Amino acid sequence: MKRIALCLISGLFAIGCLPFFREKDGEFLSEIVNLEQFNSEFDDYNSNIASNKSGQTHLLFSSKREKKNFLNLVYFPAEYTYDKMLGLEKDKSEANSYMDYFLHYQPVRRMAEKANGDFNVFGPKTVSLSRSFYSPPSQRDDLLLFYADDSEGNLEIKYVSYTGGQVQEPAKFDILNSSADDAYPTFSPGGDKIYFCSNRDGNFDIYEVSVTVTVPVNMTAEKLVNPEKYTLKKVEELSGPYDDKCPFIHENKMIFVSNRPEGSGGFDIYESTLANGKWGAPVNLGNRVNTRHDEYRPIIADTQSFNYNVMIFSSDRPGGKGGFDLYMTGLEY
Repeated sequence: MKRIALCLISGLFAIGCLPFFREKDGEFLSEIVNLEQFNSEFDDYNSNIASNKSGQTHLLFSSKREKKNFLNLVYFPAEYTYDKMLGLEKDKSEANSYMDYFLHYQPVRRMAEKANGDFNVFGPKTVSLSRSFYSPPSQRDDLLLFYADDSEGNLEIKYVSYTGGQVQEPAKFDILNSSADDAYPTFSPGGDKIYFCSNRDGNFDIYEVSVTVTVPVNMTAEKLVNPEKYTLKKVEELSGPYDDKCPFIHENKMIFVSNRPEGSGGFDIYESTLANGKWGAPVNLGNRVNTRHDEYRPIIADTQSFNYNVMIFSSDRPGGKGGFDLYMTGLEY
């Protein structure tokens, strides 16, 4: 397998990457790259990767490597590098641990430990109040880790917050939960819409929470998880009689998975684009990405230095280390 690598360039951290700055767009990553450094012989999926501009990041995902019978969250510092093609590797540099990115997101490891237990934990999503939204940033460097677990039977969406220098106990995201299974929350860049999936109407569909915001406000944890005014509806354009799950928002694009019959088999990855306030018809990503096996929980990494998106997803296709593995590929804007 070719060595994978990628280099993110920003004004602050460009010194070590100057040879690539003039060709920062890179070559489109058309290959499906197994993230071998992060995968194990057990199921590894439901990943989350934080936004960054410096090359440093972290990969947080569900795995059975620790508890074997349960999917729990595992955390790895990571870095993008570039060598012929994009890639993602474990960050082993002690010096990097003192960089701004790692100092800001360092509590995520402890937050994940709070979320774990003798039950399954799915769909982690890390949110930084000062870095994740277009709205006026919070003056606090608070973090929230969203996920779903089945500790009480059905899947419930929960969160662990890091505020005032302390990791708090898990709490339920009440406005999203029902008596059925609810999971995979994702947030619009403005923080005014939350999408998730639920089988409250039988099969899994995608739902939207619209938060009423009259003027730009500084984002706080309380405003995000307990808004004063909001509406909830099923997104009919993206939902159907089959299971539509794992929504993920990046800019005006949503990617999700579905087992609708026109796919390649099992769960396939689809994309939809938001235009004039309406989601377009879902488009299957095709045979370059999808197989007759299951593709699951796609996310788009906020790389910012290339003229295409980088997508990470999970699949149980043959050729991996075992069970579900994490894969990475390019995705056109």
